[in-house]
Amino acid sequence: MAAEQAKDRGNRAFAAGNHRDAIASFSEAIALHERAAANGEVGGKLYVYYSNRSASYLKLGDGQNALKDADKCVALKRDWAKGYSRKGAALYHLNRLGEALRAYKDGLTIEPSNAALQEGLRSVQARMSAAATPPAATVSNKSLREFVAGSKAASFQTFQFLLCTLLLLNFVLYWVPFGIPSGAAFSMFFKIALFNSLSYLMFTHGVPKLQATYAQRLVMDPTTQSLFYCLVFWVSAPYGLAMVPVFLIEMVHFFSYLSNILIVLKLDNSPLVTLITTKALLPLTATIISDPSFPNLPTQSKWAKLYHRMPQVTANIEVAIGISIVFELLTPARNFLLVLLYWQLLRVRYMISPPLQEAFRHLNASILSLTSHPRCPAVVGQLYAKASKFAANTTDMSQQQQAAANGARPRCTIM
Repeated sequence: MAAEQAKDRGNRAFAAGNHRDAIASFSEAIALHERAAANGEVGGKLYVYYSNRSASYLKLGDGQNALKDADKCVALKRDWAKGYSRKGAALYHLNRLGEALRAYKDGLTIEPSNAALQEGLRSVQARMSAAATPPAATVSNKSLREFVAGSKAASFQTFQFLLCTLLLLNFVLYWVPFGIPSGAAFSMFFKIALFNSLSYLMFTHGVPKLQATYAQRLVMDPTTQSLFYCLVFWVSAPYGLAMVPVFLIEMVHFFSYLSNILIVLKLDNSPLVTLITTKALLPLTATIISDPSFPNLPTQSKWAKLYHRMPQVTANIEVAIGISIVFELLTPARNFLLVLLYWQLLRVRYMISPPLQEAFRHLNASILSLTSHPRCPAVVGQLYAKASKFAANTTDMSQQQQAAANGARPRCTIM
């Protein structure tokens, strides 16, 4: 078909970096396809031509035309994840981050394991997080009242800061009991974390609606994943390590807000604050996120790095928690129900959480390096290979979608 031949020429031009020639070829493919369709001929994939031309426009920095073609692609083929990736990339280029976030999330509801969509989503979230931390010059021009309650968003951030303060207090009281039992501090910690997550979801997504699109947005929101995590441990016996992922994420927000308050109050350069920051907070943070260059970054870059890196750090800890509670089955403190609930939660989250997928990839690589060691018994490697294959099958979305198409019940009923 002539349109397909034009598309192939466009692909070759794109691969060679000749993006203007690629646009011309894809435009020719579109015109030929539409002409053939007008004559009643069927063939070719028009949505692919628009997708490819969108990518070519974006390579030339033409975000507007890239977005137009991406929109056309999505309109023609709404169940094709790549179209949403094109749309998200164009919107990201145009700095329309909220719309880009929605495009990537919409694509991930169709194909949760799509690497391009996952990477695009991470990029948008990192830029949005950095933008959420106002430059010092902007903050310093505000009065304390304006900063704390000058708008609905400011009031909500203040509310969350107070909740984070209570989280910090209960975290400390768990490890250093002072007046209340550790168990009570543990329970209160997760109650506050649950309330914090619920309030954020309500503020971000609005009141609950019985709509599929609303449910999809909730499922893809990392805060929803955090909410279920908190729910699992809230009803369990005290388990100190479980507090750490929630604590780390919330402390990023806590110190971001606190630093801005200090700027508003003109205390950010005071000797005490400078001493605590340079001698304690910055070195500790650099250690946690494994980035020695962190203390030397500009302020905005520091917050961007934290917001981008901390989800991966917490995902690594969550995997470590999963392993530790499995080994705990060998002790009198075993808790079969916790193991079952937690690993089911990890299984579901693995399908939609890129940081958790990365954490398991690192774990898998570490275990493979051990099982492939000459001194490791072959049976251990064989057992791990079988266990790994079983785990992969339970989180393989393509198999579940195929099963659903064949009338079988999918393993993950919420997806």
